[in-house]
Amino acid sequence: MYDIIRIVDFVPIRNTCFMKLHKVKSKNAVSYYVIESFRKPNGGGTSSRVVEKLGTAVELKQRLGDEVDIDQLAHDYVAKLNAAKKAKKPVQVKVSMTSGITYDMGEKRCFNAGYLMLQKILSSLDIKKMTKEIRTRHQFQFDFEKVLSDLVYARVLEPCSKQSSFNYCKDTLIEEPNYELHDVYRALDVIHEETDFIQSFLYQSSAKCIKRDTSALYYDCTNFFFEISQEDELRKFGHSKENRPNPIVQLGMFVDGSGMPLAFDVFPGNRNEQISLRPLENKIIKDFCLDTSTITVCTDAGLASFDNRAFNAQVKNAGKDSNKNIKLQYITIQPIKTLAKNEQDWALAPGRSFVSNPIKADENQELVMAQLDREGWKCDGYEGVFSLDDIDEDEPANYNKIFYKEKYVLKTSKDGKKQLNDRLIVTYSIKYKHFMQRKRENDLNKARRLIEAKNNKKISFKTSSDVRKYIGCEHTTDDGKKAANSTYFIDESAIIEDSRFDGFYAVSTSIDKNEMPVAKIIEVNRGRWEIEESFMLMKSELKSRPVYVRREERIKAHFTACFLALLVFRILEKKVNTLSSELITAPELIKTLRNMNLTRFDKKKGFYTGAFTRTNITEAIHAFAGFRLDCALLTESDLKDMIKLTKKP
Repeated sequence: MYDIIRIVDFVPIRNTCFMKLHKVKSKNAVSYYVIESFRKPNGGGTSSRVVEKLGTAVELKQRLGDEVDIDQLAHDYVAKLNAAKKAKKPVQVKVSMTSGITYDMGEKRCFNAGYLMLQKILSSLDIKKMTKEIRTRHQFQFDFEKVLSDLVYARVLEPCSKQSSFNYCKDTLIEEPNYELHDVYRALDVIHEETDFIQSFLYQSSAKCIKRDTSALYYDCTNFFFEISQEDELRKFGHSKENRPNPIVQLGMFVDGSGMPLAFDVFPGNRNEQISLRPLENKIIKDFCLDTSTITVCTDAGLASFDNRAFNAQVKNAGKDSNKNIKLQYITIQPIKTLAKNEQDWALAPGRSFVSNPIKADENQELVMAQLDREGWKCDGYEGVFSLDDIDEDEPANYNKIFYKEKYVLKTSKDGKKQLNDRLIVTYSIKYKHFMQRKRENDLNKARRLIEAKNNKKISFKTSSDVRKYIGCEHTTDDGKKAANSTYFIDESAIIEDSRFDGFYAVSTSIDKNEMPVAKIIEVNRGRWEIEESFMLMKSELKSRPVYVRREERIKAHFTACFLALLVFRILEKKVNTLSSELITAPELIKTLRNMNLTRFDKKKGFYTGAFTRTNITEAIHAFAGFRLDCALLTESDLKDMIKLTKKP
């Protein structure tokens, strides 16, 4: 048995003499100084001294330029000096370590500190205010804010059941739960009752801490299967997007133009997803107090029913005792394969050759151009009308060009009482053509592997977008007799038919050509990938499925917690990326947060050290946090200061 005295260099957060900016104003000038407070020897109190004179405002502007914000620049400079001082100043700490002494049985030594970044986002969303208002409408004794926050932390850091989430927070987080497991389930009932309020509150609070673009909204649906055999009121048999034979629930979600989740709803698995759009959109318009006068709703073709288009081709009152009106308009994907034959022929027609002959003086200019519009292709930045047959597809300059043509198509409701003047836009891109060709080749390789595997059951189950559409089947022999076994082969006619559409893409919209050009419509429509990414994130990293609760109210509350976790994480992702020199992907950021652990090696004195690898990602996270976790040594008071910082609204 012997004692080791270990000398550790570390940077304390408390009791450090920080520098600050001092401005001295006179009649003729404003001077900037960097000063530092210090403690006088022998208990003589504190004083300050000048560290550096930066110069007058005039001198600084002459040196740096008139457009520079001197105050901001000076404050940033002082902040850098403090950061450098913190990084370089060593403090010797003596830690007594005794050989042969083990830690107490069950002693908690490893802590996740990555949750502090999520806590900082939750605080900026004013979760304390939100939960306080919820509390006024319910009677419960537990800390609802803490339960809701821990559900978010566990969903991002260790997605699992509610019981396992409770245990994870208890065993891993620096701040342990101050509630019991049964309080988690009681909280789920409250979350379900308050889900509409939670969504509207989160939009208002998030708009204060991050830019939100509600001029464009993207809507889509996905579903989640449950490993049960019997239906109930919510979990119903329906079309599973994962082709599972289990009951499902459906989730429809709006994402705004900045990629942030806006609102969601959960509905039975057998309900037509088309009718889910209007109620949720109405709720957003009436309850969210959107900071916009025009909303462009973007959907895929499956959600573009006539009723949905008609709904988004009108002006709606914003409600909430408001006189504000919001103009609704839509952009939706229009599969060329589903167009009427005359429209499909028009969409795929090469068009007339480039027109360079000037219009004669006695000709009606609008009439002539309208004729050209119907039959030819245009390209932004180029005059005249093109034929696709005349375009050199081997010319690199043409690779990224988007050619288009458009016309108006009159749409009529099934009962014949309503009509819509749809603007149909068809585009052609060489780049998109090559993408479709590569995708088809990959699909053909998969189809060939299915044939080689001779799995008839898998081959027979086809969908329009499935690789099996390229597989043909022969049920008879060469002499016309019924064969004992079916013969499968690659259907060349299907390949030829599919290749007709290579490079072509179509959308329909209610937006007049005078209000929004084709290039802008294409740009807005491309934003649909944001909602696809959000769904992927919910299902993969956040693992919204499997759902370990059974009651309908708690299932819906579970998805509310998932939605909140998604919003918090996407805000953190955006903020961290603004501070990073390289793009940080969602999986990379989540993995880093999960690994940002601290190890406590002296329980009595409360000494901690970072137990994770320092990377460019952790640097960006620390820049966002305003403190560092990768110091050689952290004290209990250091951690308290950090936690306090993350709880500031």
